[in-house]
Amino acid sequence: MKNLTFACITACLTILCACTKEPLEEFIPPNGTSSTTNFIVKDSTFVMNPRVDSANMLALINAYRSKGCNCGDTWMPPAPPLTWNIRLEKAAWLHSKEMNDSIYMSHTGKNGSTGGDRIRKMGYNWKSYAENLALGILTEKTVVAGWMGSKSHCLAMMNPLLKETCIARISNYWTQEIGLSY
Repeated sequence: MKNLTFACITACLTILCACTKEPLEEFIPPNGTSSTTNFIVKDSTFVMNPRVDSANMLALINAYRSKGCNCGDTWMPPAPPLTWNIRLEKAAWLHSKEMNDSIYMSHTGKNGSTGGDRIRKMGYNWKSYAENLALGILTEKTVVAGWMGSKSHCLAMMNPLLKETCIARISNYWTQEIGLSY
């Protein structure tokens, strides 16, 4: 009963909906990565901080992918591991920041953009993509567990055709981008 209650609370805190976004600038990442990353925006720089623990996030997601799981009533067989992509992370971070700053939650940006528009703007030439959103006071473990407890989020994360991912969080707004590039 305790696990069922936890799963219900986590699922309730995890939300999938549409979001809005102002036009984005194209960012050029510096060489190397760290727990904070600077990005050059035309002639200025911003710091993508805070960053989630990408190694932990990948381990959590890839643990599900390596075993396979039920996404609702659909069995998803084991899938290859995802890798972290910094271009996806930039788009996710900016989207989480916008949702936090504007206090809304949606997959459709303020300018009418989609997740596909946002990741392409960051230089990710996608062939296929999915976007998961969550809102709540969550840990990395509980946000992944919440997405895995939601059929649509789980299907996105278990899709064997998608090869790269990232997750970004600003305050209580979480964005995951998952993609396959050309």
